Amino acid sequence: MNKKVIFHMDFDSYFVSAHRSINPALKNKPVAIGRRLKRSIVSSVSYELKKKGAKVGWPKNKILDIDPHTVFVEPNFDLYLSLSNKIFEYISEKYTKNIEVFSIDECWMDVSDVVGNSDPCKLAKKIQSDILNHFDIPLTIGISYNKFLAKLSTNLGKPFGILQTKLEDIPSRIWPLPIIDFFGIGKPTAERLQKLQINTIGDLANSSWENLKLQKIFGTRTKGIILEAQGSGSNLLNYGHNDLKNIGNELTFLTYDIDDRKEILLILRNLCAKVSRRAKNRNSLPKVISCSIRDTNKTWHSKQKTMSVVSNDEDIIFKEASKLFEILWNEEAIRGIGVRLHKLVSEFEYGKQLSIFTKPEDENTQTFKIKNIINDVNYQLRDKKLKLASEYNREKKKQNIQTKFLQEDIAKKNL
Repeated sequence: MNKKVIFHMDFDSYFVSAHRSINPALKNKPVAIGRRLKRSIVSSVSYELKKKGAKVGWPKNKILDIDPHTVFVEPNFDLYLSLSNKIFEYISEKYTKNIEVFSIDECWMDVSDVVGNSDPCKLAKKIQSDILNHFDIPLTIGISYNKFLAKLSTNLGKPFGILQTKLEDIPSRIWPLPIIDFFGIGKPTAERLQKLQINTIGDLANSSWENLKLQKIFGTRTKGIILEAQGSGSNLLNYGHNDLKNIGNELTFLTYDIDDRKEILLILRNLCAKVSRRAKNRNSLPKVISCSIRDTNKTWHSKQKTMSVVSNDEDIIFKEASKLFEILWNEEAIRGIGVRLHKLVSEFEYGKQLSIFTKPEDENTQTFKIKNIINDVNYQLRDKKLKLASEYNREKKKQNIQTKFLQEDIAKKNL
């Protein structure tokens, strides 16, 4: 059996690239994304600045010390979200639906079936070229037989590169890397490992998972982390969002924290659009909704409530989620936000239950009868084949403005 072929795709300096895609005058110039305040922190820097040593997270004045000609651009999260959604959608439709979106600018793809026995680098180059031509976004693709190695390959291949890591490449390419380059190990953990004379990924690969000092650092993850360092990481993409018990989407802001209500609500609206679409694809209605925010200490806080109206409509979901958000938020910066639908019921079963009651006061008798007939047919088919023309037109209009990450359910209907 052939090994899996996993791609890890990461957009190069994504926020900068996104602005350049709509403003070509920014190309080939030193660009930093940050607010206008003098002490603001930059969330993305162009490679022109990276070559001079600039890093994400630096204050604006430090960037200017390196290059006084730096062009500063205000962040535009609406642009980042919409463009990211379009790119993931494009990949899903043209290449593969086996995608795990990790963040707004990176994902894993299982392209085993697409590649077959051909050269995976050729497919990677095709994807890289297509995205650049269609969206003007440069990206790097790492290739390997598991997620961990594909991710490290991306880091080593940047910018605008393609790098494949095979089993035989691990000793010379992966093991010499400093331990801080291990995906998932931050600076505090790296410092603790260095005190144990574990300075490289190779040092970790040669360690015993029974080492009590390592277990104190990693806990139950010790064995899995050492296996990753040895090249035996997971090749399974995370499809946990397909859990039929609930539907949810969360987004962690990996680059910078957000304290602007308008920006946060824009992101929440986007997430509500996605869970709404997934609920509709399953013909499911939520009775309970929850909203979560992640604080700057990386702790998630959640609130839930019974839906005022049992519905999978995007606007209703957003209205309910917004109420919960306002309860949760203390107007300080947050690092992530999410929305989740619980206690799902079949909209056909629910419709059957409602049909035994009297018609709503604002609905005429003829429309009420038609709705009951439509629901009866859909109930028998266990699929929403019939719709009112008004409902179809309303959904068609929304479809033109809704976006989605590829973690969403794939509709099985042929309407």
